[in-house]
Amino acid sequence: MPTFRYRAVGEMGDVSAGAIAAGDADEAGRRLQARGLTLIDDLEEESGGGFVRALRAVRPRAEDVTVFTADLALLLRTGARINEALELIAADAGTGRLRGLLADLVRRIHAGESFAEAIGGHPEAFPPIYVALVRVGEASGTPAGALEAIAAERRRAEALRRKFADALRYPAFLLLGAGGVLLFFLLAVLPQFANVFRDFDAKLDPTLAAFLGLSQVLRAHREAVLLAAAAALAAAAMGLRHKPARAALASAFDRLPLVRAIAEQRRAALFCRNLALMLTSGVKLPDGLRILADMRVFGPDVAAGEAVGARVRQGGRLSDALAEAGVLPPLAVRALRLGEQSGQLPVLAGRVADYYEAKLQRALDRVVGVVGPAAIIVISLIVGGLIVSVMTALLSINQAAM
Repeated sequence: MPTFRYRAVGEMGDVSAGAIAAGDADEAGRRLQARGLTLIDDLEEESGGGFVRALRAVRPRAEDVTVFTADLALLLRTGARINEALELIAADAGTGRLRGLLADLVRRIHAGESFAEAIGGHPEAFPPIYVALVRVGEASGTPAGALEAIAAERRRAEALRRKFADALRYPAFLLLGAGGVLLFFLLAVLPQFANVFRDFDAKLDPTLAAFLGLSQVLRAHREAVLLAAAAALAAAAMGLRHKPARAALASAFDRLPLVRAIAEQRRAALFCRNLALMLTSGVKLPDGLRILADMRVFGPDVAAGEAVGARVRQGGRLSDALAEAGVLPPLAVRALRLGEQSGQLPVLAGRVADYYEAKLQRALDRVVGVVGPAAIIVISLIVGGLIVSVMTALLSINQAAM
């Protein structure tokens, strides 16, 4: 998707610059207008030349960006200027994938851009909330503090993602292993009995006959089956790294009640955590809601997030806008309403995020506790049923021979 650089003025007269990803210039203009921004200059599409394409082809890992953020904050605390700090980090042998990106940031800063404007040109590495917090830190003269807050939040989010990945790895391994056992049984074990049954014209129950037929088909096309399985695994691995594929998969699974509940809890935790971080760092509420809408924290329904931001910019309360849009659970909306009434919205948002993160972890633990044993039981019933059918057929042959 193309990226367009812009300079615009907000409703309060503040000038901002950055980059926005959109299908074309008209769509980018509409999205900026929905944010309450008026363009000062024409949108400029990033050319995506060889150097930029090379940077984006080697996408930096989220963990690398987190380490870079913490290192940059530390160097700024020592009194280094931003360009000096970036050059020092780029010279480090452990920079790896970030070296080309850092070189481009240094080039942009030497050209007169601020650090926030420079990283705004790399949305694949620096999300909108990162850019907004850096911009606020630069405006207040505390960029190191902003970077430290970003690094701490990214570490917390990455630890949570690792916990989820570790929890899901066990049932995934069980499902894969169970599928492998069943495939081995169909390709190597069951065919050993097929000729015996055929020679003695044994009476087979429908289940055994169906699996013998499936085994024959798999053996006749063994190479194609193995290639298809390998291709499916590769496609699944690549698809999980592709945002549109993940969104389509999530949309399909959202029809399941349990998955829908988990998605709702994750949405509430993500929204409240990022809202608390931005408000605590000094980002204005309308600007924060615009950023959260761009981050798709409300799910694939972008219009819902933009409607919440528009309602707040018109003077409405955040809790009323969220209740009207129906994008968060009632408990979260009620807690945020109390935060607005008491003037403690950042504090309440952080507590709501803690609550839903704990609830999300418990729900995931329940899913993991069910999926693993269920996979073992299902495969055991299938294999056990086949063994009983085979033994029954063999006994019938023995009785006929006697």
